[in-house]
Amino acid sequence: MNNPLEPNSESGRTEAARRRRIRWLVRVSSLVVAIVLLLAARQTRWPVLVPALSPFIAVGSILATRAFAVTACLGLAVGLIAMLRPRCFCRWVCPLGLCADGMSYVGRRCGRKPAKLPSIGRWIVLLTLASACLGYPLLLCLDPLAMFSGAFGIAESRTGWLTALPLLLVLTTSFVWPHIWCSRICPLGAFQDMLAYPLRRARQARNQAGGNRSSSRWNPPLARRTVLGVAAGAALAGIARSSQGSTPRPLRPPGAIDEPEFLGVCVRCGNCARACPTHIIEPSLGRHGPAGLLTPILHFEESYCLVDCTKCTQVCPSGALVRLSPDGKASRPIGLPQVDMSVCLLAEGRECTECGRWCPHAAIRYAWSETEYTLIPEIDSRKCTGCGACEAACPTKPNKAIVVRPIGKAAGY
Repeated sequence: MNNPLEPNSESGRTEAARRRRIRWLVRVSSLVVAIVLLLAARQTRWPVLVPALSPFIAVGSILATRAFAVTACLGLAVGLIAMLRPRCFCRWVCPLGLCADGMSYVGRRCGRKPAKLPSIGRWIVLLTLASACLGYPLLLCLDPLAMFSGAFGIAESRTGWLTALPLLLVLTTSFVWPHIWCSRICPLGAFQDMLAYPLRRARQARNQAGGNRSSSRWNPPLARRTVLGVAAGAALAGIARSSQGSTPRPLRPPGAIDEPEFLGVCVRCGNCARACPTHIIEPSLGRHGPAGLLTPILHFEESYCLVDCTKCTQVCPSGALVRLSPDGKASRPIGLPQVDMSVCLLAEGRECTECGRWCPHAAIRYAWSETEYTLIPEIDSRKCTGCGACEAACPTKPNKAIVVRPIGKAAGY
C-alpha cells in the first residue's frame, strides 16, 4: 500500500501538482499586480515601491549612503524571510523571474540548452556590497526589480525606450541559455542564498549523524572568494570614483546626493520619473559619461519643478534622492540659472519679462547694464532654487536665453 506522504505515490503527486498550480497562480498574480501598479503610476502618481522590495538594494543603499530610508524596511523584511525560506521571493513573487522562466521555457522548446557558466551572482553581490562601503555600490543597478521597474519608463519620455534594454537583455539571455539568469547571474537570488547560508549550514550540522560538526567549520574556499570579492569591489569603487572627477555633472532631481555616489547608488528604476507630475525627469543617454546612462536628469524646456512637490524623493528606493519636505527642498537648490544675452530678446531692444514674471521665488530682477546698454536679468542666488520656471517660460527658440546649470559646474545639456 502506497504511503500518501511519499512523493512517488499517487496522492503525493497530486499534492505536488496542486502546490505547483498555487505557486504559478501567485507568481502570475504578482506579475500582473506589478505591471498594473507601474503602468498606473504615470496617471495616479502613487508611490510605486516595487524595487524597494529588494534586500539587495536595501542593504547596498544603507551601506553606501550611511542612512536608513523608510523604504528600506520592505527590502529588509524580504531579506529576513529569505533567511528562513531560501529564495522564497524568487519562487513566489519576483516578476522578472517569471518572465525569465517563460523565455527559458520557449528557449527549451526551440532546442536551446543551458550554458555551463560558473555562478557569478555571488561575485556581483560581493563586488557591490564591498564597493558600497566606499559610497559607490557597483552593479547595484543589476537588481532584477530595478530593471523590471525601469523598463516601464518606456512611455515616460522621448528617450524612455532605452530603459527597456536591460530587461530585453535578460529575456534574450534566458532564451538563448535557459535558466541562466535566475540560477547563475541574478544578484538578488545570490544575495538571498548568502542570507540563508548560515542557517542552512547550522541545520545541516544538526542533522548529521554521530555529532559530526565538520560541516559547520570555516570554509576556506568560500572565505577566499569572499576576501577576493571584497578586495576587488573596494578597488573598483576607488577607480570608478576617481574617474568621475572630470565628468560634467548634469541637472539631477531634488535631493540628489553628490554626483560620484549618485552614479553608483541610483538603480535606474524610473520611480522618480513616474512620480513627477510635470514630466521633467528623463533618463540620461550617457552624454555626461557612460556611467550615467539611464540615470535621471532634468529638462526644463516645457515645464518646471513645482515649489511644493517632493514626490520623486519619496519614491526613490535606494537613497540616491534624499527624502525632502517642501521647506527642506528650498534649502537644497537644484542649480542656478545663467543668462545668455546674445540670445535674450532684451538685447535686441524687445520687451520681455517672462522669466521674472514666472519665477515663483521672486529671484529675478532687471537692472540696467552699461556694458550691454540694455536691461539684463539678474539672479538672486539666495532666493533661487533652480526650479526651472524661468527656463520653461523663456520664449526664445531653439535655444533658451536663460538656462539652469548645476551649481559649481560649467556643464551643458
